[in-house]
Amino acid sequence: MRLSLSNYREVKQLYQRAFPKYEREPWSWMMLKSKFKQADFMAFYDEGRFVGFAYVIHSHGFHYILFLAVNDQLRSRGYGSRIITQLRTLYPSDSLVLDVEQPDPHARNNQQRLRRLAFYKRNGFYWTPKKLEEDRVTYRVLATNKKINQQKVDRVFEWFSWPLGWFIQ
Repeated sequence: MRLSLSNYREVKQLYQRAFPKYEREPWSWMMLKSKFKQADFMAFYDEGRFVGFAYVIHSHGFHYILFLAVNDQLRSRGYGSRIITQLRTLYPSDSLVLDVEQPDPHARNNQQRLRRLAFYKRNGFYWTPKKLEEDRVTYRVLATNKKINQQKVDRVFEWFSWPLGWFIQ
């Protein structure tokens, strides 16, 4: 499902609550990029109730889940797993790829990092050797295929960040 005016505000508010400011991309940029075939911004519902969203970039034979969040009032009810199942149904022949904060015993949120990693492993994701180093945190790339082309992962971010990135294929 694409974002519409009826769910725009709910999704934006969840995005702002679920991700720290240093992890978020500008909202207007995400909306612009989702207008092209290379990205989908989807909201998920259960009997009309908003349960979460996913922002997925399509590139080079895989689908990169840049953001996935479950409504904070409905967490631990299986909705995250259901969203991943839905994404696997939408993109059956290709790998799903995403990144998570690398576990770090010195990080204040290390328990949350470990829970998130365990969640994705339960949902069919594998640890890959690919790391994404940022100022505040190191991310590890996970994928539903055991092997991914690391250079192709880099191309996803070229497309997303480059102002004319929709020309990069």
